[in-house]
Amino acid sequence: MQEQEFIIHDFKLPNHSNELSKADDVIEKLKKKLSIYQTNKAIDDKTFTIFYEEIIRVLDYLGRLSMPCFAIEKELEEMYVLKYHKFPELGKKLWIDHYEKIHHPYTLLKNRCFKMLDELDETYQALYGKNPPNWNY
Repeated sequence: MQEQEFIIHDFKLPNHSNELSKADDVIEKLKKKLSIYQTNKAIDDKTFTIFYEEIIRVLDYLGRLSMPCFAIEKELEEMYVLKYHKFPELGKKLWIDHYEKIHHPYTLLKNRCFKMLDELDETYQALYGKNPPNWNY
């Protein structure tokens, strides 16, 4: 059986360490802002909408940063299919693990944003007993 390791290949992915660090800083500031809204129970429709849009802008930014990772998906899969053609299940597992590892820094921050959106919705619902203003159903 072949060695179980990630394929080493230069995909020429950009180094977004600085951008991700700045996004993390923005997310931390937004979390503090949300905490203040929750503590003070001060979030009207306008404040909710503005804050929601701030979080969405960070998500959009992170999504755009992660686009090069999505662009290599097929190439990465093909490399694992070729290398592990005798062990397709292993190749698939390693491919998925490798792909997730590449996305991890982006996914981590995106998930923090999604969690904050959930908390924002829950805060609004707890205060007013109804759905937030941006919910259309």
